[in-house]
Amino acid sequence: MKNIRLYTLLAFVLLMFVFVIRVKAQDQLYLQGVCVNEKGRAIENVGVYIHDTILVSITDENGHFALSRPKVGQKIRFAHIVYEPMTYTIKEKDLIGQELKIEMKTKKHELLEVEVIGNAPHIAFDNPVRSVLDYVIADDGIYLVAYRKRNTALLHLSFEMDTLHEMKISSAYKNLYRDFYGFVHVISNEDACQVGFTETTDGLKKDMFLYAPISLENFYKTYGIIVAASDKVVITGRYAFYGLEQYYYCVTPTADTSYLLEHIVDEDARDDLRRAGDNDYYFFSTNFFPHLLYIYNPIYSLDNKFYLFAYTDAETVIYDEVGEELERYPLTFHQRKKWTGDVVVDKRWKKSMMVDRARNEFYSFFVEDGMFTLMRIDLPTGTATPVLDLSGYPFAEMLRVHNRVLYFLYPTGNNHRQALYQVNIEDKETL
Repeated sequence: MKNIRLYTLLAFVLLMFVFVIRVKAQDQLYLQGVCVNEKGRAIENVGVYIHDTILVSITDENGHFALSRPKVGQKIRFAHIVYEPMTYTIKEKDLIGQELKIEMKTKKHELLEVEVIGNAPHIAFDNPVRSVLDYVIADDGIYLVAYRKRNTALLHLSFEMDTLHEMKISSAYKNLYRDFYGFVHVISNEDACQVGFTETTDGLKKDMFLYAPISLENFYKTYGIIVAASDKVVITGRYAFYGLEQYYYCVTPTADTSYLLEHIVDEDARDDLRRAGDNDYYFFSTNFFPHLLYIYNPIYSLDNKFYLFAYTDAETVIYDEVGEELERYPLTFHQRKKWTGDVVVDKRWKKSMMVDRARNEFYSFFVEDGMFTLMRIDLPTGTATPVLDLSGYPFAEMLRVHNRVLYFLYPTGNNHRQALYQVNIEDKETL
């Protein structure tokens, strides 16, 4: 008898739990999710539709989207120019706070391998059976990881695309990282190794090898906070207050001293959060879409100087090799003026920059409908001039610049491979 009562009580509790979960699911105001490709990389500008025709959301640069007042059984359609469209039916489990992950497959299309005619992009490196996973540009050439199922290779190419060195590496290594001193590392989910070379008696590089393996945790501890370096000091950085405050410190390793180089604050957004307190807006801003909060003010080291692009404060600050301020310039190319007269950040600007270390030039880009327009930044005026249009290559990935040549990854062939493309950046300042 006691067992029957116990089982009845447990069944009642279970039913109440299911009821509460269903009520919470029905009261869910937003369904959040992320769109990724086959490699797990975020896809920007994916259209999210209901009833197949009504556009309700577009993914941001991190692939995130939100759907208001979702319902079980509701069908959502995802569409993108590069990826196959797909439809997903909302399930009850999607409405209990778990982020929905949508994986989209690349469309099967053949990209013509064009020759350089005028200023057209062409394939710099391609392999009929391998796909380029990642690449970095160093002072001595291009390092590239190419993947073929269980066979992965690390290549060192010249800027003329000659293969200087090649070695087989574990398929676990899929990413490359150039540190603040210019050394190249290959990274897996567990560890990181620096790329080195044996040398001949006359100083020429002979065989490539990996050395100094450290755990990924220690690698991030070593390199994670250091953002730039000169011959005498290093610059470390950190965020505070949900990413709305940014600190840069100048550290002298030999003297074990440091001081605050710059403190940048998005005052309006920070004050809004402080006034909001613990209400719904505060929760929405800091927990529901945390990726929207971080301010973007990168610092770079170039020729023993530091260049801080303080977009939040609309100025560029230049420091010498020990962190002493040299000059300040306005920085306005990322802004636009509304019809009301208010100055706001142009949504086409995607908070990303590139450095051409061979030419001491800085670049950024605007993206509209997936199409990239490369901009060269003029430091003294803070303006930027469009110098290249990639309208024929929507949603190109991993854009980098060296010696006025733009490199990027793009699908090629019909087997989901990616090739490394390059295109010369013309000297004229008009598209």
